[in-house]
Amino acid sequence: MLRFVLLYAAALGLSACSDKEANGNPDKGANGIIGTAEMDYDAFIPMKAGLWETNFVFTDINVPRLGKAEKQRVMNEVAKSTSNRSCLTEAEAKKPAADFFVGNGAEKCVYEAFDVSGQNVRMKFSCGMDSMGRVDMELNGVMGKTEFNYDSKVDVRLPMVGKVAMQGKANGKYMGDCPAS
Repeated sequence: MLRFVLLYAAALGLSACSDKEANGNPDKGANGIIGTAEMDYDAFIPMKAGLWETNFVFTDINVPRLGKAEKQRVMNEVAKSTSNRSCLTEAEAKKPAADFFVGNGAEKCVYEAFDVSGQNVRMKFSCGMDSMGRVDMELNGVMGKTEFNYDSKVDVRLPMVGKVAMQGKANGKYMGDCPAS
């Protein structure tokens, strides 16, 4: 049961990926990767500014010790915790930060790869989870001005557990104007 709790806590940590340090400077990882604030990705497909809804659905998790029902429960909870609604300003819609794609509760995420060909997009992210480990995510799919659909591969790396690999889908849809604040 302790392994399940650790895995569950780590999986919920998947929702851990901002591209700036607390002082507002772009975050640079140990490997020198620059956060989105300095990344030049002019080929990015502009998105519509406003309210976006992002949903994750996971279809597979590689944890041999868990039964089918436990795996499904973990995948459902991670999907629920990472799915969100967020607003993009005009500037953000031209070049969204990594945390927009990674999901709810994102911090310390950086783009590792960003490739665009037509409407096909491939993005790789790396996100820290403080002392708990790291999350690496790859999204491959199609992006338009008002929606995106990606296949997702997620690796959660935990010091005491090792790598937990998950696969699924990430879908985003423009919902309209942002609510007045």
